[in-house]
Amino acid sequence: MKQTKKRKLIYSAVFAVLLITEILIGMYAHGFVRIYIGDVLIMPAMYFFVRIFTDRFPRTLPLILFVFACAVEVSQYFGLYKALGLAHDSLIAIIIGTGFAWGDLAAYAAGSVINLAAAAAVGREKT
Repeated sequence: MKQTKKRKLIYSAVFAVLLITEILIGMYAHGFVRIYIGDVLIMPAMYFFVRIFTDRFPRTLPLILFVFACAVEVSQYFGLYKALGLAHDSLIAIIIGTGFAWGDLAAYAAGSVINLAAAAAVGREKT
């Protein structure tokens, strides 16, 4: 039981650092960092956020999150925010995104590789 609480505390700390990094990138970064690094880091942020709440699917979670990210990106291609009647600059439109980019999918894949490494490290820790 103590090990689980300790692990969840670590996941929470890593998520907090990634979230703060994402916010700072969104506020201050430009060019390559804003365009790609933010999208790479969102995948580990989502991974550690989910891991705070569940130990289920540790090895398949990176794939589940990658599929989810790709689905969100495809929804951007089809203009989901417009179909929902949202303004381009509304909070929900900003969260789900308003523009499709192939580079985003590549960044999500790179972030998913980080998630696979994290899942492997967590798997080794349990044994």
